[in-house]
Amino acid sequence: MRARVEGGREEQPTPLLLGPDFSAKSLELFSAAVWDAAKAGEPLGGDWLARAQALHRGLFRDDILMVWARLREAAGGHPVLLRLMLHEGSLQSVPWEALCTPGTSSGFLANSPDVLLARGVHSAEPWKPREVLGAVRVLPIAPSGEAALAMLRSALAEGISAGEVEWLEPLIGPRARWPSLSSRLACEPFPHVIHFIGHGGLENGIPRLCLGEVDDEQSWINAELLGQQIQERLRQWLRLIVLDACEGASPGALASAAEWLARAGADAVVAHLWPVKADVARTSSAIFYRTLTGRAALRGDVALALNDARRTVLSTFHDSAEAFSPVLYLRGHDSVLFEFKGRWVSPPKPISPIAGVGPSSPALQRLLERPFTLLLGDQWQDERVVLEGDFRERLCKGLAKEGETSDALHWLPLSALTEQYVLRFGEKHLNTQFQSVFRSVETSSPLLAALARRLVPGVHITLLRLPVLEHVLAEQRPELTLYAIQPPEPGADPDTPGTMMRREAGSDSWEPICELSRSFDAQRELVVLRLYSGYLPEDTFSTPLLTEDHYLLGVHELKDLPPPELYDFIAGRLNNQPVLLLGMSMLSWHHRMLLHRLFEMRALPRGSAVLLEPEAGKKERRLWESGTCLPGKVGVQVIESGASELVSSLDTFAELRGP
Repeated sequence: MRARVEGGREEQPTPLLLGPDFSAKSLELFSAAVWDAAKAGEPLGGDWLARAQALHRGLFRDDILMVWARLREAAGGHPVLLRLMLHEGSLQSVPWEALCTPGTSSGFLANSPDVLLARGVHSAEPWKPREVLGAVRVLPIAPSGEAALAMLRSALAEGISAGEVEWLEPLIGPRARWPSLSSRLACEPFPHVIHFIGHGGLENGIPRLCLGEVDDEQSWINAELLGQQIQERLRQWLRLIVLDACEGASPGALASAAEWLARAGADAVVAHLWPVKADVARTSSAIFYRTLTGRAALRGDVALALNDARRTVLSTFHDSAEAFSPVLYLRGHDSVLFEFKGRWVSPPKPISPIAGVGPSSPALQRLLERPFTLLLGDQWQDERVVLEGDFRERLCKGLAKEGETSDALHWLPLSALTEQYVLRFGEKHLNTQFQSVFRSVETSSPLLAALARRLVPGVHITLLRLPVLEHVLAEQRPELTLYAIQPPEPGADPDTPGTMMRREAGSDSWEPICELSRSFDAQRELVVLRLYSGYLPEDTFSTPLLTEDHYLLGVHELKDLPPPELYDFIAGRLNNQPVLLLGMSMLSWHHRMLLHRLFEMRALPRGSAVLLEPEAGKKERRLWESGTCLPGKVGVQVIESGASELVSSLDTFAELRGP
């Protein structure tokens, strides 16, 4: 093995032939020894500390030592950035950070006051620090679930409360899979940092990241493709990716992915060579983010922050070799990622549970204080994640086997994808795929449970294909008689009746009915219109609306909904009661079409509001507020909130109102 040094003064000494300590076998044994010490939470001692010192002595000698000495002198006491350009892939998993200055026991490159160590990458992409005038926005991604995020949230708590860090809505479990992840990267607020907690791997030499499981099979994304997506959508904002190894990850598996992401996706990538214990990870992340984003810093230097974090782990955890787990990949010639000149941070102001529109604000309060109609769409995160996750993956795999291009299929709207699937395999096969995915999906929802407690008798509409609303109403409102009404299947004979089920007040079961009883009282009973069909209560299944043809041949006019005797009542409620829209999108053509059919070209009633998730973006909000695509061209009020914040707000409002 040879090493060659290039300095900032364009020095190019003769390449240095390294000794036997740098053979592939020797480095492999050294890497394994550091990993064993890290697993045990022990220091690197004895013969392996001597080996670390020998490696340091063997590398920093002759011309390399001379150039380094000149650069340290020119730096005037500041640390010198040292980038290792590792040409052999197997060298990525070697913990070079554990090389130790001879004659010391803790003089590792990982925590050196004289050296900022990074692994350099070759890239033609431009590089410059990002000016940040407020909080540094961090987007957490945890395919394995919420438990993995608890430590990170705890580590960032101080920075969040100080206003130095903004914790963006995490992508957890199914929402971390490629369709949802890809969509999120195109939505505001755009992150400055992505913090991924999961597994990495190699397939045919190509690094990949695991985005969770689909049908008990792990779902992977090519690191290069992810880097391209980040480059395309976040080039102006993103500066750092952190790849955090979760429990059970293979040693070194994330290092190769880090190199690719630094080459195309971000200016810097911090990758963990192996998992570390929770308390070590918490301490390391807390110090790293505090040094990188703290208000006292004029510049966010990622190499300096990582050195500080490693030094803290060594001092706090008895020189544990876990300090060598995080390594830095750097694209540019400088490790400063953020410029904080002119920055102003302050602790977040206490706000009501819904940002800007809480219980004490008029918009939501006025709507909840009087009877309203709920229109529950299928774009809220719970059902959207299943549709755009497991269900889409199944359809894409099926069509890909028939010769369709997989990448092209992933970009198709779901209605177009399902249409292609039906044309190729038939509607029966589509129903089978739907039932395979949705049969085991949880039908409870804290958000809908909170909303159900506020719903009054009358008519409410759901586009969910699972009976989630019906189940929470049955649980939360046992005093009401409930009806679930579903239109005939798309393309059915005009005389074909729809499907109706009833749950009597106080009963635990639903029963099918052919018509409304004469005793039906619309002022005391509650009707749920299931316009996109699917599963009725008691697991009764009918073809759900999914394809382009389904939506076009579905509900044409309000008067087409069964039973006809309810038309006047339904139309009266929709036209005179404010509507609370949830899970609806102006960017979905079938949602726009349905609204025009339901409201018969009339504007939505005054006081209506739409609840949007924070990542919906400015375009979605603008379309709702302007009314450009709404019936009557009149906009509605927009309320932005995550599910947990909305539940808190509804519960707070209920406490203020009393029973």
